[in-house]
Amino acid sequence: MLNKDAFNDIATKISEALPEPARKMQAQFKQQVEDLIAQGLKDLNVVTREDYDKQTEKLSKAEAKLAELETRLAALEK
Repeated sequence: MLNKDAFNDIATKISEALPEPARKMQAQFKQQVEDLIAQGLKDLNVVTREDYDKQTEKLSKAEAKLAELETRLAALEK
């Protein structure tokens, strides 16, 4: 999932915009907002930076291996 601090920041900004009576329920509201945001991002198949970086690294390794194999194949074809 994405950075928990980002969820907390968004939830805090929304809850601070509420009128005073609603602020009394801030903890419950904040949790609900965090849950809604997390579910929305999950539904959009958003990935974390960490997962993205891991996949980028795997892709780079695969591309390097492919280039090596293509070179070996070309040498064998001669």
